[in-house]
Amino acid sequence: MSSTKTLTEPSTPALLKLRGVHPTPNTCAYPELDRKGYTVVKGALSAEKSLEYVSRAFDWLEGFNKGFKRDDRSTWRPENLPAFVWGGLFNRHGVQHEQWVWDVRSEQAIVDVFSKIWDTDELLVSFDSVNISLPFDENANFQKGAWPHTDQSPLRRHKHCIQGIMNLVEVGPKDGSLMVLEGSFELYNEFFETHEQDAPPEGWSWRDSFVPSDEQIQWFYDRGCKWRKVEAGPGDLILWDSRMIHYGGKAEGDSIRVATYVCYKPAKDIEPQAVELRQKCWDQLIGTSHDPLLFRETGSIALGPLTPDERLRPLQRPVLSDRAQLLAGVESY
Repeated sequence: MSSTKTLTEPSTPALLKLRGVHPTPNTCAYPELDRKGYTVVKGALSAEKSLEYVSRAFDWLEGFNKGFKRDDRSTWRPENLPAFVWGGLFNRHGVQHEQWVWDVRSEQAIVDVFSKIWDTDELLVSFDSVNISLPFDENANFQKGAWPHTDQSPLRRHKHCIQGIMNLVEVGPKDGSLMVLEGSFELYNEFFETHEQDAPPEGWSWRDSFVPSDEQIQWFYDRGCKWRKVEAGPGDLILWDSRMIHYGGKAEGDSIRVATYVCYKPAKDIEPQAVELRQKCWDQLIGTSHDPLLFRETGSIALGPLTPDERLRPLQRPVLSDRAQLLAGVESY
């Protein structure tokens, strides 16, 4: 369960805080990305392979020995799980470098999707988090509600990043899945151009994150934007434009959600200082934010533990395949 402890965000080198010259993704292979701002790539992984990863995800949860048992619904309580936020987002405990998470992001079929988007197979991948959302009792004590946001700085107003969720279970209209505010990505530039007065005194943040207020969200509603839950099957890859307002929707029924976050960009476009920072993150098993080129450090080591007994790293350092070493930036193309 999440804590209210105040944490200090690690400093980020100034070079990584903004701009630079970065390519525009080529979304011709997935035209819905330009038309709707999101799409579902069916069958990136087989249902059998997806089920295997779900089992490994539950192995990971049970490995904390906090009382969670996958086959005993009475143990599906926040206090029996390692710390998480928003119903099932696990971004601590070294999960970004667990072997099963690396095995997912190294799947060639997923890499191939992003190769089409960037017109190259020489890619780097983010050291991102996972989502394992369980249908808790309505009286369970955990962080509830929606958290609409974008994963793109207001200072970056072009098509900049395509994010991915590797969906490992069936998610229908009542299940936990990605919620998108349809139409919001098309209004991204207009919103910031007409809301300069909303910027803080120091200006819009360089962080690839923007959390609109209720009043600002209403601006999008007034222009016809509506929330939609993205439905997908086991093995489907959900893609979306980082300018899209979105959040992780909770389950309304009894179904679980298991997914990993994946994002890739061309290795040739990374700045030298970012190469050094990625190497540090790999050496120390630190997580990163979504963008593999312009990123922040995340996770227990970067942010500091919530409790004295918090696991900072995976129990075992992952063993990377030759392909994964290239994706990690451990080896050069």
